[in-house]
Amino acid sequence: MNGNMNTPETSAMPPPPPSPQPPPIPRRRRKSHWMLWTILGVSLLVNVVTCTDIGSRMPGYGYREFPVVDQTLAWGSSRADTHVAILALEGVIFREVPASFFGSSLDPVSKLLQEIQAVTVDPRVKAILLQVNSPGGGVTASDEIYRALMGFKQSDPDRKIVVHIGDMAASGGYYAALAGDVLIAQPTSVVGSIGVMISALNMHELSQKIGVRDVSLTSSDNKALLNSFSPIDPEHSRILQEVVDQMYVRFRDLVLEHRPFTPEFAEDHSLLDGRVFTLPAAQEFGLVDEIGYDDYARARVLSLLGVEEAGFYEISVQEGWASLFSLRAPELLYPLNTRSQFLYLWKP
Repeated sequence: MNGNMNTPETSAMPPPPPSPQPPPIPRRRRKSHWMLWTILGVSLLVNVVTCTDIGSRMPGYGYREFPVVDQTLAWGSSRADTHVAILALEGVIFREVPASFFGSSLDPVSKLLQEIQAVTVDPRVKAILLQVNSPGGGVTASDEIYRALMGFKQSDPDRKIVVHIGDMAASGGYYAALAGDVLIAQPTSVVGSIGVMISALNMHELSQKIGVRDVSLTSSDNKALLNSFSPIDPEHSRILQEVVDQMYVRFRDLVLEHRPFTPEFAEDHSLLDGRVFTLPAAQEFGLVDEIGYDDYARARVLSLLGVEEAGFYEISVQEGWASLFSLRAPELLYPLNTRSQFLYLWKP
């Protein structure tokens, strides 16, 4: 008898099952702040580049006097000696500064003014093709664009401006377009709205109902014109109406100066009362010169310059990376803007 005490029955028994293991403890992932630090680093880099890039390219000159712009050949030949700048006046004409985490970028008005300045100091540019699609906007901003365009033409008597109207050139948009030598509109364009407005809300009755009182202190009765929490004062309305009328006279006189109206219409000018016109009525009354699309507008530029070939360049001022993260929609925010201001604006 050997020392092995296992019997066949016991040797055939399966081994006991392994004891259950406790579930693994979930590991907490450490929060990574790399994205935050990356954004901060890029922001600092962008601000440095934005502040130094333009000045470094034009040493000894102011960047507002000689703005650095991107120019892209859109039509024609790069070998042509004659350059035509394609500029755009689009949307509501407001000096709303687009803000972003990366800093402020140019507002649309300042951007266009710098683009006009850039082509004004460039002797190769013989004409501007201004593409307008705007209902207007601020009085002063519209006037500044008009003046800059007139400065381009006055810098060289051979320079020309052709305005091509898209959906509309209304109020301040039409005001700026008056600088054009030829105004071309599409068959479906809307033109006009020659007038001035100041928009305000009066919440006096509502404030009385909900228990809100105005505690503004003023140096005189007329300092708080159009105070939204005070009753409408007829004297305040009269004062502001005089200002509106004076601004309208300037607008009207510029229209009569630049447009080829008949003497009868120039004396009457009863149609310059804020109404808008469709084509061909706008052409019949002298608000626009011709009807055509983009290709016709380019051909008109060539005929006006007396050349057969030119390079049509899209011009855009360099703003840096900050502009990529900016919100550019003042026209969307305008209905929420309760700030009173004088407007060359068609606001249906």
